[in-house]
Amino acid sequence: MVKSFRLKFGRRIKELRLERGITQEELSFRSGVSRSHIGMIEQGLRDISLNCIFKISRALHVPLNELFDFDNLLVYVDNSYLDIY
Repeated sequence: MVKSFRLKFGRRIKELRLERGITQEELSFRSGVSRSHIGMIEQGLRDISLNCIFKISRALHVPLNELFDFDNLLVYVDNSYLDIY
């Protein structure tokens, strides 16, 4: 489940970056996060700190919640999914 979340989060970062027409290198420059770290985040290979999430959101000029726009808020409880939206 965590790996799936990391992958979806990374795809969201990449989607927002490409919508703005910027490269990983430019996002790295704007955010202060290394290009290799951004690449690994976009591929779902690395966990990301809150500090890094904040820096990337500011570099992309998006509110924090927009980075998590892929999440449908399903919560696993007692072997069943509950939609808490």
